[in-house]
Amino acid sequence: MRKDVQILILLLAMVLLITFFSGCGKSDNSNRTDIDSLENETISTAPTDTSPPAEKLLPLNISYKVYRETFRDDDGTDLVDFKLTYPYIDNPDNAQGITAINEYYETQLDHFITTVIPEGKKAAMEFKKVAQENGFDFYPLAFEREPSIYYNGNNLLSVLNLDFENTGGAHPNSYWSSETFDVETGKMLTLSDIFGVSKEEVLEKVYEIVINQIEQAKSKDNYGEDVYYFDEYEENAKNYYSENDFVLGPKGIIFYYQLYTLAPYAAGFPTFELPYDEAGDLAIEILPPNSNEDEIEAYLRAGRLIEANREVFCNIFGLSMLPLEIPENLPKDQSVFPVKDNRFVTFSDLDNYIRGIYVKSEADALMNSGRYIDKDGKLYGDINKDVGMGYYVDWNNYRYELSDISESKATITIYTVDDSPAGKEDITIKVNMLKENDHWLLEKMFS
Repeated sequence: MRKDVQILILLLAMVLLITFFSGCGKSDNSNRTDIDSLENETISTAPTDTSPPAEKLLPLNISYKVYRETFRDDDGTDLVDFKLTYPYIDNPDNAQGITAINEYYETQLDHFITTVIPEGKKAAMEFKKVAQENGFDFYPLAFEREPSIYYNGNNLLSVLNLDFENTGGAHPNSYWSSETFDVETGKMLTLSDIFGVSKEEVLEKVYEIVINQIEQAKSKDNYGEDVYYFDEYEENAKNYYSENDFVLGPKGIIFYYQLYTLAPYAAGFPTFELPYDEAGDLAIEILPPNSNEDEIEAYLRAGRLIEANREVFCNIFGLSMLPLEIPENLPKDQSVFPVKDNRFVTFSDLDNYIRGIYVKSEADALMNSGRYIDKDGKLYGDINKDVGMGYYVDWNNYRYELSDISESKATITIYTVDDSPAGKEDITIKVNMLKENDHWLLEKMFS
């Protein structure tokens, strides 16, 4: 019986997930997506004697908007956390195509707020009720979308989204979705548009590319060490691909499949790349973009670091501290108590977490501040270091962008609102992101 109920919860979660991704991430021409390392030859320009206007070669000025909501039950229990991140293109000249693209993403946000969030909240409350009635733990649900700009230039924009949901199972569920736009018109492009052939013809071309690359991988001596495909890969390659499951990468067109379709979960999202110089005559000219893999990685990491800093500042080292196991009769001279948080059982747990967010100097300063103490390996907190303050910065609705991106440094600029009792004020926060030991980290904790 208990197993049947857990299966029911998982099925309900999947129904909600389908609603989330089909409504929020899909129109007549949309799809699925995530991030993998991109490897291949350099891109060659399409043969032509006519150079495009200089403005076509310039990338769009893109920032990311973030909208989040967390819902709690009447008893204070966290029920579900929603976060939608989406691109926003600067449009000082009111270009028709850019306006259409921005409106597309604003429509997604509207659907997210009016449909996905209410349905998600209702489902989370039902999950909690079923969990209580059947004697197992309830864990808050989470639904999130995280985009990456894979191609930006030459009047083309290609966006790859990671759609993520966590319903307390063995591991989170993830899906990919993608959009590729003609920037001049705002039209969302399909593979048929790009190759200039029918849907049936382009799908056969994709199947051929995917199956050939799988067979090449299977023929290698080290097959099975880093990659493994199901025996039914040829059949699955045809049954589990949609015409729009692609993204324009810096070096080629990337076709992708969802988890479990061609390979085990641990293999990640299967991707197959067709280099531009091997694509033949395309109906749409695709020139080398000015962006690269390093910029893609920097933007993705910046979004995650902003969210991690929000957690650290609000709940660990800034406004408040981690919950402590404090007895009802507080000892007179005792201020140090065990931390009550499953994420941080040991001092090393917290130390590793902080060092995954900040550069060494800032991580050292935080961990040596005395707020948290290592007692025989366990994590303790000092309530004398817990000093509250008024804070009104809105981290549920903000925008961020990167500038001055190099191999080792980038500047994050965040635009949000300080909604204090004195009045609402637009504010700008700047912080550096540095590469240390080949990892992007924040230079300091910011508020």
